[in-house]
Amino acid sequence: MTVQAIHHVPLRPEFNSPFSAAYAVEGSRLLFLSGAACIPPYHMHPHDPVEEEKWLSGDFRQQTEETFKNIEEVLRADGASFKDVVKMTIYFTDVGHQNTFNEISSRIFGKENPPARTSVGVATLAHPNLLIEVDVIAAIPPKQAK
Repeated sequence: MTVQAIHHVPLRPEFNSPFSAAYAVEGSRLLFLSGAACIPPYHMHPHDPVEEEKWLSGDFRQQTEETFKNIEEVLRADGASFKDVVKMTIYFTDVGHQNTFNEISSRIFGKENPPARTSVGVATLAHPNLLIEVDVIAAIPPKQAK
């Protein structure tokens, strides 16, 4: 499996880029994660109001940290990790939170070859108190036959 970040120009330190322009992937499986948020991926429907209040009580930073915990849980379920993430789409209800997101994302992915990404401002998400949702594509090694 080969995963290569594509930088059409040299990455200079002053860019401090929170994303890579592109990735080329050969010989891997692609793992597509549904939009993740601070709400656990699997939960009771309709939502339990007490649990829902707990999930959505945090500010943007707290919701983002919890979102990444939920992403990590799903990645690990298939033997993947954040190093395997090649693409993210981030949905912000307030794009003014991008710097906070960049700080958290940089800590998780590092600065050398962070995932390619698209950031989108939206009026609302699946719940009025939800501030961020992230979907992810990861490139992981093929499973070996047993």
